[in-house]
Amino acid sequence: MSTEPAVLLERATAIVNAQLTELRQLYQAALQQQESLVQRVRLLSRQLDEAVIQEQFARERGLSTVAAAARVQQLRSEHTAAAQTESELRRALRQLDQLIRQIEMSSTTLTRHAEGIAADPWVQALRAQIIKGREEERIRLAREVHDGPAQVLANALMGVEVCQNLLQEQQLDRLGSILSQLGDSVREGLREVRSFIADLRPGKLEEQGLVAALHEYIRRYRDTVTNPVHFEADSIPRLPPEVEIVLYRIVQEALQNARKHARGAPVRVTLTLRKDRLYLSIRDEGPGFDLREVSRRAGRESWGLTSMRERAELVGAQLTVITRRGAGTEVQVTMPLS
Repeated sequence: MSTEPAVLLERATAIVNAQLTELRQLYQAALQQQESLVQRVRLLSRQLDEAVIQEQFARERGLSTVAAAARVQQLRSEHTAAAQTESELRRALRQLDQLIRQIEMSSTTLTRHAEGIAADPWVQALRAQIIKGREEERIRLAREVHDGPAQVLANALMGVEVCQNLLQEQQLDRLGSILSQLGDSVREGLREVRSFIADLRPGKLEEQGLVAALHEYIRRYRDTVTNPVHFEADSIPRLPPEVEIVLYRIVQEALQNARKHARGAPVRVTLTLRKDRLYLSIRDEGPGFDLREVSRRAGRESWGLTSMRERAELVGAQLTVITRRGAGTEVQVTMPLS
């Protein structure tokens, strides 16, 4: 076997490329499986929502709910299992993707050295991270649409079906009440869609900076909740655009979680500047939760926490969640400004 440097590098490159090809095939196969699981989780979620509404409808009409309750329990169990499997596979895919990118960096280094060109594999890694970040953002938006406007539309569709049944049975006295509820639901859905569109591109963030944008968002947020929300912020200099949007999105996610789980408890958002560090805190006085239990389930409930942590890491910040049952929840973000 030749020991010429060029020959050695060529052989090493060939070995690395062969391994890369096999790993990419493994990644693509696992990715297709994960996408199928995502679709199944969404389908089960819709079916579960419909089953819950059907159970409520049967209970309101004084009908037997045994079969409907069993259906709800079965779908909930299937949804939890599928969501957990999808989450575990997603974590494995993330680790495999990191491994592939590290090997690609090594392959680029070998190739450049063989060609006598200075190598900078971190540039390639950064480009890959940007592309991956965009895809993850699309996935996050899809989840938000599913949990927000799509949920309202699904409930409205079930309401229409209930009205059709009542009309056929000539129960006109209840029809008016259901139609009124349906109208309220559709108006709520329209409000959520408009809010969703506004949140996709917060104009004040680009024009006036993070503090002004958070003031505007929290003002709109107060209009949708009954619990008091307090916001305090130091005078913060303009930060890089990617940092401002990440901190803005973390506040959005944390407040939406508080809206769902804090049960009307007070919420306080603070943005503090100390020396060369920026501190962001979103704390609610709600019931709190068992963080280890949520981490074990790693299903639908953990999407928000995972999203916030991944966002923070992308801009070099550290995100910590402090909570326990009966003691509220606090999301803390610490970021060096150097």
